[in-house]
Amino acid sequence: MILTFFQEGIRRYKAAMAGQPDRVPVFAQMHEFVLSELKISPRKFYATPDLLVKGSLEIMETYGIDMPVLDYDVYNIEAEALGQEIIHTDTGMPDVDRTKPLIRDRSDLKKIRTPDFEKDGRFSAVLEMNRLFREMTGGMEETSGFCAPFSLAANIRGIEQLLMDMYIDPEFARELFDRVTEEVLVPWILRLKADCPGATGICGNDASASLPIVNPDILRDWIVPYVKRLREQCGPEVYVPNWVGESYLKKPEEMLELKRMACPGFVEGQDPDVEALGPAFYKSYANKKGVPLVLGVGAAFLALGSPSEIRDRVRQYIEVGGEGGRFALYLCNIGATTPPENVRAAIQAVRDYGHYSL
Repeated sequence: MILTFFQEGIRRYKAAMAGQPDRVPVFAQMHEFVLSELKISPRKFYATPDLLVKGSLEIMETYGIDMPVLDYDVYNIEAEALGQEIIHTDTGMPDVDRTKPLIRDRSDLKKIRTPDFEKDGRFSAVLEMNRLFREMTGGMEETSGFCAPFSLAANIRGIEQLLMDMYIDPEFARELFDRVTEEVLVPWILRLKADCPGATGICGNDASASLPIVNPDILRDWIVPYVKRLREQCGPEVYVPNWVGESYLKKPEEMLELKRMACPGFVEGQDPDVEALGPAFYKSYANKKGVPLVLGVGAAFLALGSPSEIRDRVRQYIEVGGEGGRFALYLCNIGATTPPENVRAAIQAVRDYGHYSL
């Protein structure tokens, strides 16, 4: 059943990005929710490809998610393989130990070298996840993601210290970015492409590169150039879509312009930005640029809102964002504490309000 179900969803998503499908497609980031539903040890779940892939697809099918997404603790993979200490708990996904950064001074830069993707950390597990994911979805053309340069540098240096480096010792900061990009991310992305030569998308994850953690100048001068370098060296399939914070700006279009440099194929807005600026702002921008639109319903709202509130928001985003097609709905980072009835409410709202008259 999984194969048939997701092949239909993949076709729906492709149709949505190109024009007008039968219904608005919905996809989700939900590995923590899946972990909670399956009641499996986090350490076992995130290290066992068979459990993670099959379990995730089964839960996505159960709840009616159209577009399958291979998702896990993607921010840890490269850092862990380089030697960054990781904290494991019994209740949630692992995370880097922020009290013990791998890079403490210039002498530590030598620790950043090209990993052995067969032996170091969980790279081999990720490769196996990709293989299983493609097999179980019928040759899914989107491969798993990577940790983008800024977030990787922040995870092994510490976000506060990294930002300080940019102002106090920019030469050191540049060398750090150069090394994580050239020594780690370029060869890793090329390996992902070699294993899946038909991949149409390789998604970088970069939540740390968002306002108000950074500002537009840092994005323009420090973050965008390294994403561009990845695209130049690894191909246009590489993109980074998940910077947020444009609602902090007097001219939020400036942030969307920066986003398009890292993700030219579509424009994405997430709550609380979409809630603050309104979905019409994003639809107008997407129409002006001639690109598809993805709107994300926020994780906090999905966890804390009532089912009726969630239905109302999904309906609003669909009615505005979905006008004329070229639109998909995204449920952002559904957490372990999100009530299942809230997830069902969001999916049912898509099915109730998302149909097009063809």
